[in-house]
Amino acid sequence: MAAEFLPKTKSKRWVQIDISDGKFTKAKSWNEPEQLKELRITNYELQNVKLEIHLMVNNLKPNFLKWLEIADRIIFHFENLDEVELSFIEKLKSKKSGPEFGLAITMQTPVQIIMPFLSEFKFIQLLAVNPGYSGGEFNRETLKKIKFIKKNYPKVVIEIDGGMNEKTAKLVKKAGADIINSASYIFDSKNPKEAYQKLSLV
Repeated sequence: MAAEFLPKTKSKRWVQIDISDGKFTKAKSWNEPEQLKELRITNYELQNVKLEIHLMVNNLKPNFLKWLEIADRIIFHFENLDEVELSFIEKLKSKKSGPEFGLAITMQTPVQIIMPFLSEFKFIQLLAVNPGYSGGEFNRETLKKIKFIKKNYPKVVIEIDGGMNEKTAKLVKKAGADIINSASYIFDSKNPKEAYQKLSLV
């Protein structure tokens, strides 16, 4: 389990869970927050891990509501956001308590399109692979997106998701990324703890 080699400091113990509906992406994944909520009651390690929920779904609002109580951060996609859902999220953002919200874009979406939103959302996730199954190859065009955002919105926190390994992590960090998210590089390795530690040193 990832918690075995995460930092001891609670503020740095983040785990991202991808929620895919099989429509926004070809993949379909587990989506049962109540099960996780029950596990956290009895599992100390889970209680001390911050949860980042990445919603890759078409029907955004009901999935948002499902995870609202348990998530520490919810990331949703610009590509399936309409005015009604944006209004709903804006209301949630006005509350003093609750999770942090982040805006994500896929590899194909030009970063210039989300410029009007960057003054409202201080956390942006850029997908460097096609959304869905893990193990995709890093798209180097992502580096240009990172540099563009950091130049124009230096206070925005940028997370990179997809294709992250020791080499690509160095590239995105140099370009200005603040957070990297890695799955297959860690969990497909013979020594997940060692792979994690290599990334944490980048």
